[in-house]
Amino acid sequence: MRRPAAVVFVVLAALALAAAPPGPAEAQQILASATTSPGGDLVRTASTVQVGPGPLDRFQMFRLVKDGPAGELRGSIFLLPPLGSSFAFYEQRDLSGGVGTSIAEYFAVRGHDVYGYTPRYAGIPGGTCEAGLLDCSVMDAWDLQSMLDDIAFIRGQIESLHPGTPIVAGGASLGGMLAVAVANAAPADYDGVIVWEGMLASDDPVVQGLNDGYCDQLEAQLAAGLVFDGVGPNVFKQVAKSAELDPAAPTLNPLFPPLLTNHQIMVLLLSVPAPGPIAMPVPGYVQMNGSFAEDRLFFASEPRLFENVGQFNAYAPVRLVRDVSCSLAGRETAYVANLAAYDGAVLAIGGGRGFGPYMPDQLARFTAAEVTFLLEPEFGHIDHFMTPDHREYVERPIFDWAEEVLAGP
Repeated sequence: MRRPAAVVFVVLAALALAAAPPGPAEAQQILASATTSPGGDLVRTASTVQVGPGPLDRFQMFRLVKDGPAGELRGSIFLLPPLGSSFAFYEQRDLSGGVGTSIAEYFAVRGHDVYGYTPRYAGIPGGTCEAGLLDCSVMDAWDLQSMLDDIAFIRGQIESLHPGTPIVAGGASLGGMLAVAVANAAPADYDGVIVWEGMLASDDPVVQGLNDGYCDQLEAQLAAGLVFDGVGPNVFKQVAKSAELDPAAPTLNPLFPPLLTNHQIMVLLLSVPAPGPIAMPVPGYVQMNGSFAEDRLFFASEPRLFENVGQFNAYAPVRLVRDVSCSLAGRETAYVANLAAYDGAVLAIGGGRGFGPYMPDQLARFTAAEVTFLLEPEFGHIDHFMTPDHREYVERPIFDWAEEVLAGP
């Protein structure tokens, strides 16, 4: 049996600095921590961790837990972020609900010790890099490995506070990819991983060929000194905001045909496959299933969508996206070569119009793990989250699975 492991969060910065082991690549330091109550008997602690010398070389870690004796906790769930968002993704509540309706709160109110990670590129104001107001050249070092270093630090914090606490880690999209990467990098450290619509490996020649082209494009951008994408995320935010404020108005966005409405443009971007590392990493991939002809999304709640997109990051590091595309092309193997060594539990969640049809290749590499695969054939990449019924597709399946995994033998 593997050595149980967990991640520990330290509330007091001074204690954290004394207890935290150095990171694999750079020495991390907790700069500050703040504890608040989001409601009920929940306690939320957010800490900022400095990684390098620059003002952008920092990330955030979070703990959300029900107030009470530590011995009553069911185990730890460590939520890893999608590319476009941060830990805020898991803290988004239902519009008609209150405390306990976000994904993170769902687990916390039921006795799980919930941890989260917001990456280094989150929260940088749009336009500041292009205007030279910030030196964003540091993004050239922000790859998958840098995120694994951050995750390892958070894991080390929980381990120092609650040695041997069982833990599962994972999340949606990039969070699912990171779950694969941490299982590969530290197979003894996690009792379970949640691979929710995330892929870093495929044996399918069509998937490999598609991503081979993306890999070439991204490496060419890096060679030309382009280390961040500040266009794609902000275009998407602008399109969603226009669709929210004036859906029937003809679009004023020069990137799209002027005869289309703001709402049609949004549905087009979300539900019609389009070339690009983010837009279509596998054939037939869409963010959310819908119909451009009918001008509607089939499963997503638009108010939930608008709130979520409003929290999107303004930038994405090109080197990080490069690692994903080149991994799917089969050219980068560092993040998947050791998956056979992972002997914990894997919960995979897929959509039939997302990564889902292509996930079995990757799951087959977990030869020593106990794998559970939940596929919703009609869902796009992020419909599990966007549907008003997300609890049936995300929280409850993860909770039931985690109860068994964290209980141990």
